[in-house]
Amino acid sequence: MFANLPAAHLMGAVLSLTLSACSLSEPGPSFVDEPVTQAAQALVEPWVSGTAPGVAVAVALDGELVWARGAGLANLEHAVPIAPETVFQVASVSKQFTAFAVLLLASEGAISLDDDIRDYIPELAAPPQTITVRHLLDHAGGLREQGTLTAMAGWLDDDIRTRDQQLDLNARQRGVNFPAGSEIEYSNTGYTLLAEIVARVSGLSFDAFTRTRMFEPLGMTATRFHGDRNALIPDRATSYFPSGDSFAPIISAGETIGSTGLYTNALDLLTWSRNFETRQVGSDFVFEQMAERNHASNGDVAVFGRGQERRMVNGLETWSHGGRDDGYRSFVLRVPEHGFALSILSNRTDFDTAALAFDLVELFLGDAPEYQPETRADWAEATRAELEPYAGHYEIYPGVIFTISADDDGLKFAQFGVPGGEAVTLPQIGPREFQLSAATDIALVFEAPEIGPSQGLDYRIGLHGMIPGRRIELAPFDPASVSLADYTGLYESDELATRYVLTVQDGVLVADHARRPAFSFTPYQVDTFLSLSGPLQAVTFTRDGNRQVSGMLASAALAENIRFERVTP
Repeated sequence: MFANLPAAHLMGAVLSLTLSACSLSEPGPSFVDEPVTQAAQALVEPWVSGTAPGVAVAVALDGELVWARGAGLANLEHAVPIAPETVFQVASVSKQFTAFAVLLLASEGAISLDDDIRDYIPELAAPPQTITVRHLLDHAGGLREQGTLTAMAGWLDDDIRTRDQQLDLNARQRGVNFPAGSEIEYSNTGYTLLAEIVARVSGLSFDAFTRTRMFEPLGMTATRFHGDRNALIPDRATSYFPSGDSFAPIISAGETIGSTGLYTNALDLLTWSRNFETRQVGSDFVFEQMAERNHASNGDVAVFGRGQERRMVNGLETWSHGGRDDGYRSFVLRVPEHGFALSILSNRTDFDTAALAFDLVELFLGDAPEYQPETRADWAEATRAELEPYAGHYEIYPGVIFTISADDDGLKFAQFGVPGGEAVTLPQIGPREFQLSAATDIALVFEAPEIGPSQGLDYRIGLHGMIPGRRIELAPFDPASVSLADYTGLYESDELATRYVLTVQDGVLVADHARRPAFSFTPYQVDTFLSLSGPLQAVTFTRDGNRQVSGMLASAALAENIRFERVTP
C-alpha cells in the first residue's frame, strides 16, 4: 500500500520549519506531498469524531516533524479535541526511559549492571539465587508479576496503589517463576524495582532524576513520571473503554512508576527518538547498552530488553515498544537507517496502535531499497493426518489450558475446564497457523512437529507479539473421585499478606476473600484445581506426612507457586 511514493521525493517536499535536534516539541506547520498527506490522514480518519476518544500521531524524518495529527476527543465530558500536544500516559513505553536512567548511572560508575539488586534494595526477600540489575533490564529476573500479585492479594482494580505498598508486596516474595537468567519473561516488577534503584542511588525521586537528567536537557517540556495519582497534568487526555453505545472513563488509582507511569505527548516522544541519533543526552556506553540483546541460558533472546523491541519488518530494522495501561494505548517506533520515527498515543482500550504504526512505516518507507513486503510461502490446507500432531493440551498460563483436537472438519479449539464449552473449528490461515479471532487478529501458531507431536504453540496477538504455550500431559482423572471436604479451611499467605476461606457449596469448592467476589475451583488432576473466574487461576494442594492437606501453592499469569498455609480445617 502506497509503496510507490518515493521517500526521496517526500523529503524534498518537506516545507516545514526545521526543528532543532534537541527538541521536536513545538511542531509548527508541516507539509508533505498531498498524496502522502491524504494517505496518512485516511489511516486516522476512522477515529475522527466529536463524540468518542481517539488518537494522536506524529512522524519525523531526520529530525524534522513531517506529519502530526489528532483525531477524536481527549475528554468526552468537555468535548476537548485531541491534538499532537495532548498528554497521555504511555504505559510500558515508560520502560525504555527507565532503562536509560539506569544506564546513565551505570555509565558514571554509580551502578554496576552485575550487582545483586539486594545491594540496592536490601529489604527484598532473599531469592533462591542472585538477581542482578542486568537480569532486570533483560526481563530475565524471574520475579513474579506485580499486577497479578495485587489481584491475588485481594486488591481491586480501582484500589489506590502507592509506591510503598507495591514495594512491600514485591519485597515479600520469597519464590520466583524461574532461576534468574534461565528464561526471558516480560516483567513489570523488574522495571518498578529498577526505578527504585535509580531513586536510591541518585538520592532524587525517580521523577526528579529523569526530569533533570533527561527530559529538561532535551526540551521535553510535556514529559514527566508522575508518581502522585492526584497530580495536576496540563493537557492530559482521559482514558476510556467502550460501554454499550458510548464510553466510560477509567480512573487510575495507581502510583507505580518505572514499568509504567510516564506522561508525555506525541511530539516529545519524537524528541526522545531523535536523541538516539544525536546522543545529546547519554554516552556511547548508554546507547550501546540500550541496543544490547542478551540471551537466557535456555537460548531465549531478550528481544524487548532495555524497553525496546528489535524487529526486522519487511526488510527494515525497527526498534519499537508498545504500552497498555488503564485505557491508554501507546506505540513508539524508530527505523534508524532512514532517520524515521513515529509515535502513536490513544485513550481508548480498543485501539490497535501497532497496526497503525506499521501501516505508517509502509506509507513513508515503502519505496526504500531494503523494504521487501513479507510474502507468505505457498501452502496447502493441512489434511487430518497432518493436523493430528497438533492435538493435545497446551498451557499458556497456569490454569489457562487450550485443548486442541482434529477431525475431518479441521482443527478444533476449546478452553479446558469451561463447562459445556464446545470445540470450535479454527480456519487455517498459513502453515501451522490457525485463526482464533479475526476481530482481534489472534492466531495460534504451532511448532513444527519433529518426532511425534508438536511441543508448543504461540498465541499471537496481531503485531503486538506472542505468548508461548507448552504442551502438557494430563493423566486420566475422574473429578467425581475427589473429596472436596479435604480441602476446606482457612489459608493464609505471608507473601501476599492475605487469606482465603475455602468451603464446599452445592458440591463445588468455593474460595472467599474479604474484598473480592467468591469464585469456584474445578479439580482436573490429583490435588490440583483451576479457576476460570478467580485471581488464583491454578492451585496445587500440599499434604503433610499424614497425608492431610497442609497448604496450597497458588499460581496465575506470570506469578507462580505462592505458598499458602492451611491455618484451620
